[in-house]
Order: sequence, then structure tokens, then C-alpha cells
Amino acid sequence: MIKGLQTAADARLAMEIGATAIMISNHGGRQLDATPAPIDCVAPMRDAVGDALELIVDGGIRRGTHVIKALALGANAYSVGRPYLYGLAAGGQAGVERALHLLRSELLRDMALLGCNSISQLTSAQVGLVRSNYPV
Repeated sequence: MIKGLQTAADARLAMEIGATAIMISNHGGRQLDATPAPIDCVAPMRDAVGDALELIVDGGIRRGTHVIKALALGANAYSVGRPYLYGLAAGGQAGVERALHLLRSELLRDMALLGCNSISQLTSAQVGLVRSNYPV
């Protein structure tokens, strides 16, 4: 796995050198002011590599709708940082468990609202239907 790629060209290069996965990351956006959000990199990278690489979205996942957007745009997986850290700070292990429960329940509810009972049913056409208070 290679972490920190953000362009379709880099995704193709990673594939050519034998990578099997990419963690799409801007390292928290702290390095440069204008780095794109990882979610904005998913579709171009997926178009560039097809199904040859696993794409994992690193960062910006705070709600179930964010998970749906990432998966619908072509990500295979996502990572979370702040949600479980907030839970840990607020309530220790029980807080982490609560934060993960909330994320899972939001994901399941939002999929049901979209008429999907499987992740495989998510498509990029649904991204515009999914709204949240916080952009990914």
C-alpha cells in the first residue's frame, strides 16, 4: 500500500510498480493550503486504475453519509480517525464503541433511505442524493 497519493497519474504509476492498494490522503490537509480533499480524488483515481487497486479514503469521514459518498465514488474502504478519538476523549472505550455504533447506524439508515440493502448497490449517481451538514 502507498499512502498519500492524490492524482490519477500517481495511481497509474503505483499500479505499474506493483502496489495493490492506495490510501488516498492529504495527511490532514496540514501540508499545503490547496491540497484536495481525499473524497475529491476517488473517482478520477478509480477511473485511472479500474479495479486493479484497492482505494482507501483517509480523512474526512465523520458521518454515515460520508462513508456512502466514498464507497459510491469507487473507494473500497475508508479510515476514520477523529470520530473514534473524540469518542475516546469523551468516554474512554465506551466512547469509542459509541462513536463506531453511531457511524454504523447512520450508514445503515442512510443506505435504507437510498433503497440500498448492500454496499454493492451504491453508485456515483446517488452521491447527489446524499446530503450532510458537513462536507467530506
